[in-house]
Amino acid sequence: MKRPAVMLAMALLLLSLAIISYRIIWLRYPLFPPAPGKAWQLSMEARLKAGHEETTIMIGLPSGQGERIVTDEQIHSGSLGFNLVREGPNQVGVWSGSAAAYEEFISYRATILIGPQPSSKARLPTLGPYPEAFGRVEQALAKRLVAKWIQLSPADRLRAIAAATTGVWGAPPPELQDLHQWSILQGVHGRLTTSLVLFRAANLSARSVQGIRLSDGVASTPLTWIEVWTGKEWEKLRPETGEVYPKTVVLLPLSVGGVPTVRVLEGELSEIRWSVSQQIMSQWRHHFERIKRSDRLLDRWSLFHLPPEFQETFRILLLVPVGALMICILRNLVGFPTFGIFMPVLMALAFRNTGLAYGIGIFAGVVLIGYVVRRWIDRLRLLLVPRLSVILTLVVIFFTGVALVGAHVGVRQFMAVGLLPFVILTMTIERFFVITEEAGGRQALRTAAGSAAVAVMTYEILHLEPLQLIFFVYPELLFAIAALQTLVGRYTGYRLSEFLRFRKLRRPS
Repeated sequence: MKRPAVMLAMALLLLSLAIISYRIIWLRYPLFPPAPGKAWQLSMEARLKAGHEETTIMIGLPSGQGERIVTDEQIHSGSLGFNLVREGPNQVGVWSGSAAAYEEFISYRATILIGPQPSSKARLPTLGPYPEAFGRVEQALAKRLVAKWIQLSPADRLRAIAAATTGVWGAPPPELQDLHQWSILQGVHGRLTTSLVLFRAANLSARSVQGIRLSDGVASTPLTWIEVWTGKEWEKLRPETGEVYPKTVVLLPLSVGGVPTVRVLEGELSEIRWSVSQQIMSQWRHHFERIKRSDRLLDRWSLFHLPPEFQETFRILLLVPVGALMICILRNLVGFPTFGIFMPVLMALAFRNTGLAYGIGIFAGVVLIGYVVRRWIDRLRLLLVPRLSVILTLVVIFFTGVALVGAHVGVRQFMAVGLLPFVILTMTIERFFVITEEAGGRQALRTAAGSAAVAVMTYEILHLEPLQLIFFVYPELLFAIAALQTLVGRYTGYRLSEFLRFRKLRRPS
């Protein structure tokens, strides 16, 4: 390895280390910038049909509580009036007025910050009353059904009753007569209400909740779940299946206690939908507000001063050199075969919109169909540029067809195929055909599999949120990445795949 390359790499490493040390020691930056929570953009849009002189629309809205913070609320009411009222634990937005002449559009938008659980202990909720429809006979029946679980811990009691709501009562089972009577009650009152009765009979505080799951997507109706107090926290249960939601699932309550999330008086909604999208950068800006207000040189030139829409781009862009470094290692040190040098990075960026599984499937389909078309075009004896132009046109036609299919079946990932690098895919089809003709189909498939594997690994790197935040706070780490790329570029030894390929030659004769 030549001396100038080593000196350049060492200079870049020292420059990166010096700037980071200055930030940590003098500017008091954290050594490992944490991401204490996630931010979600919640939008509610509704349309009110025309033809009603007076109307009132009441919609449950999120409220800040515990680890949940609601900020940046924006409300559109059109010609209707708007009021925000409290109904017990619920926060309700009330749109009222006249919408007789035309269809009215209303909307609500807010940023939801989800942080760590509060350290203070929550108060023990009180046991609520039984529903009015359940008299003493029905209450006694519920108590008999849960009597064998009373001595269990609240968490075990919850799971036993959750299984019982689906018909799994455990051993010993209740009396057949009791089960028959309870089945009749379930048919009359529904599984949600009867589940709440069982929790009440087992001395567990429970309540029905309607809300939205915080994950990227669109919903036209809110979810309904049951929250049960287990002594330390509210655990969430899906009443239809008896499944207890894992702690990784974040649900946003909109109405608690059996109150419908949407109520319309003297009117009718033609459409209502909630959309949720993750907004990581909003949380970072909130966490590093001090950096934005600082007068120090490096703070004034921090990436946190960029507008939010550009921050979203740069938090991914800064990790592209990391993916390029990984490709250098896999190609030069390991010996992974790939189509081109940076095609896997471009594919990984495109997979962010299509999703990993759909992206890999579309990539494989395009290459396979393109290969078949390329073999047919080869008979026409076209020149290079016209031949690539024809393949490019066919790739765009294929993408258009996939998008139309996605629109009809409701698969958004199919409609995002236009973000795939179709020019690179065109060259990939040509390379796949050439390798097949020169080295055989097996080598071409190995190269395609290597490209897909590198794209998957790069995709996973780009989605590491802690790594995104570290590079966003310390962009000078790119100097260190460039240093490592320089060192890898001067390596001229054997690759790992070559050791495996020629291992027989190293054996004694």
